[in-house]
Amino acid sequence: MKKLICILLLFALLLTTALCASCGKKETDDALATIQKWQSTYTAGDFGIRSKKNPFVEITLGTGETIRLELYPSVAPRSVENFITYVEEGFYEGVAFHRIIEGMMIQTGGFVIEDGAFVHKTATHDAIKGEFRANGVNNSLAHTRGVISMARTTVYDSATSQFFICSDSVPSWDGQYAAFGCVIDEESMAVVSRLEKLETHEETLYDGNSGSNASDVPIPHVIIKKVTLVKV
Repeated sequence: MKKLICILLLFALLLTTALCASCGKKETDDALATIQKWQSTYTAGDFGIRSKKNPFVEITLGTGETIRLELYPSVAPRSVENFITYVEEGFYEGVAFHRIIEGMMIQTGGFVIEDGAFVHKTATHDAIKGEFRANGVNNSLAHTRGVISMARTTVYDSATSQFFICSDSVPSWDGQYAAFGCVIDEESMAVVSRLEKLETHEETLYDGNSGSNASDVPIPHVIIKKVTLVKV
């Protein structure tokens, strides 16, 4: 009887292992299929994919436009991990772009629109170490067109959920901010370029009961519908 039970347990274990392996393979196949679909519909141009082993994300705007990015864990592992954590939690759904500077960048990750006003969305995790040279980290990724980087305050280790995408090269930011990925196609870059040319004005950004005026707020509001992680 004991021998039969052992055989049944062993069979169940082997079946579970096989099912797990099958699920893992399906996730990988689905991710590869997504990337292959991207590659068949986009123009790499000055961009393209560094490695299919890297994580990829797709930012979908309320307009239906998408920005596809490849993240570089080998360049800024903590920044990538932090960003993916927020993505997987759905933190960026409904978040607005609150700062746009033409010829430099578009920034988001910290505000939602409530009753027509920008209201701060509190980060759900502690700030991370800034992965850039001025903070003792060897990050060689330059802030060129399409590069995604962590936003921060004047404090080096203050980055949480906010990030920006460069609409042009800004060499002065190299070594000062944690760049951690890049758009992968010209179509994504075209979306960034369209957003950077939006009209901006001065508007109040609210944090609790207090507010501060910002001069680079885009018109109209640009909302993120969702950010999707593609694991390979």
